[in-house]
Amino acid sequence: MSGRSHYDVLGLRPDASATAIRESYRRLAREYHPDRTMGSAAGGDKMPAINAAYHVLSDPGRRAVYDAERRAPVSPSPDSSGTESGAEERSTVGYRFAYPDGPARIPWRGLLVASAIAIIGIVVLAQFTEPGEPAPPDGILRTGDCVEILANGDADEIACDGSGDIVVRQFIGFDRVCSNGLEAHRDRQGMGVACVEFTAEVPTS
Repeated sequence: MSGRSHYDVLGLRPDASATAIRESYRRLAREYHPDRTMGSAAGGDKMPAINAAYHVLSDPGRRAVYDAERRAPVSPSPDSSGTESGAEERSTVGYRFAYPDGPARIPWRGLLVASAIAIIGIVVLAQFTEPGEPAPPDGILRTGDCVEILANGDADEIACDGSGDIVVRQFIGFDRVCSNGLEAHRDRQGMGVACVEFTAEVPTS
């Protein structure tokens, strides 16, 4: 992969813990949020990369996929003169003739049976596994978080309970305007503006 990795952007090693990722993001977000970098082109360009890195590395699933892509070997590009491609072609031809019976066959039937067994096992386990507890509020507002509106008008993250939640639908910089009639409230951490929607309270039986 070319360019700086998400770990480089957050100043972390690839084996960094979830706590280290969260702390590094908080530190960089405070340093480069729109208030502090106003008028600085260099600072304003860093925040999207910081947000993108945290979006990937803070989620175990997305991080696993990203790490796998980073470990994947990169095929060398052929030389413009054709020397490398010609040598590779000759090598490939010689290698092909070394196996007169043809390439190895893939046991598709066995793979399909194994896949079916794995899927059935996952479905059965899901029936007996209780859903995990939702992640506790970490104070960093993101789209989909629930908030409460403080006395000074700031939005502060709280746990969602499904009863008249106030949900963040957009999180924007101070120089932008909420769309679709959403109500704007300043983030309590001072990192931007939360565009919130007041959801209907769930009726009780």
